[in-house]
Amino acid sequence: MSPNYYKQNLATATPVILSLAGQSVVQMADSIMVGQLGAAPLAAVSFAGAIIMNVMVLGIGLSIGLTPLAGQYWARGEYRKVSQYFQNSLLVNTLFSVLLFGILTAIIPLTPFMGQPSEVISLADNYYIYVSLSIIPLMIFFTFKQFLEGIGNTKIAMYITLASNVLNIALNYLLINGKMGFPNMGVDGAGLATLISRIIMPVAFIAVINSRDRYRRFLKFFGKERFSVPHQRELARIGLPISGQMVIEFFSLSAITIMMGWMGTASLAANQIAQTMINFTFMISNGIAGASTILVSHACGIRDREGVKRHGYAGMKISLIIMGSAALMFILFGREIASLFTSDPEVISISVGIFFVIALFELFDGLQITALGALRGLTDTRRPMIIAIISYLFVSVPVAYLFGFIFGLGEPGLMTGFAFGLLNASIFFIIRFRRLSAKI
Repeated sequence: MSPNYYKQNLATATPVILSLAGQSVVQMADSIMVGQLGAAPLAAVSFAGAIIMNVMVLGIGLSIGLTPLAGQYWARGEYRKVSQYFQNSLLVNTLFSVLLFGILTAIIPLTPFMGQPSEVISLADNYYIYVSLSIIPLMIFFTFKQFLEGIGNTKIAMYITLASNVLNIALNYLLINGKMGFPNMGVDGAGLATLISRIIMPVAFIAVINSRDRYRRFLKFFGKERFSVPHQRELARIGLPISGQMVIEFFSLSAITIMMGWMGTASLAANQIAQTMINFTFMISNGIAGASTILVSHACGIRDREGVKRHGYAGMKISLIIMGSAALMFILFGREIASLFTSDPEVISISVGIFFVIALFELFDGLQITALGALRGLTDTRRPMIIAIISYLFVSVPVAYLFGFIFGLGEPGLMTGFAFGLLNASIFFIIRFRRLSAKI
């Protein structure tokens, strides 16, 4: 395989990785800063975050549907078509984000019945509301992000995300502990910091696009008459299965989080540490997958079969190298990583055991998401959703319960179930990409 494909994948992926990993760093900062308040506040952030993420990924998945469509039409030089999909995606995603906030609000009365410690529920309330509301500006930001990434610019979203992350962490420092005259809000302060920083993100994107002629021209094509139900249906046809796939995967992790809560506050806090690190490494592979979506969509748009294959497989190989390095890090430095989040010896001990299991499935995680990214570049999203349902709903969750409770392996046993689901998904996603790429 020509090294140029690796270089193109890495050049496209690096800003996406930094953008996605940057968002993960904020979650990590939330966990580290809140973790200093004790195990219960850390568990509250974990519990609220698990619920919100399961709903939020519906919106993220829907927004991703714009990327391969914009990419394929951009590669053909059909810029008005790109603009029309962009305009309709803005409408669809904004309305959908309001719906998601309504769903999260409706869930609030159900949280006391989810088997979590009462102290965790009470601490999570306001944090949950702030972060839920932040989904609306975040979805508008993602629409701009997926549009620009579809036409090959991955850097602007990176710059805005990193700047927003700095703001978020600074606000965390001021609001969680009441520094420099700000109120001491504890867990609530972390939620408010997230909301403020996410409002800034789409505002910054609008300002940047309006300042550059090559991007402003897409806005000039906007018009009332260009709202199109067929285009909105096409965005939903591609985006909603992505949402479904993501929801199923996050549901399996959230089910494991809830089962961790059955084992106690320390187990839930350790799970939050593990999930934070999983999310960080996953975002790196997800960035590579995003590059695969972009480059495969461009090659598919001009019917370049060889380009489709080589960009797809280059992404998978790069991901294997990165996730293998992450696995080694978890094995060698698991205790030191856990100690960054908490000084509680019980939480640290549980975290170390979980990290050993995580190290085993990092390779599968990297393979499944990059293969999935390549499939999205081909606008193939429905069949991968079915594979995800089987892998995460009918493999991960039952095996997690079996290993964790029936076999008595505790927290590492719960995480082992997720490893089985990732293995199953990675095998079938790769087989699917091999078959479809041969038909270009």
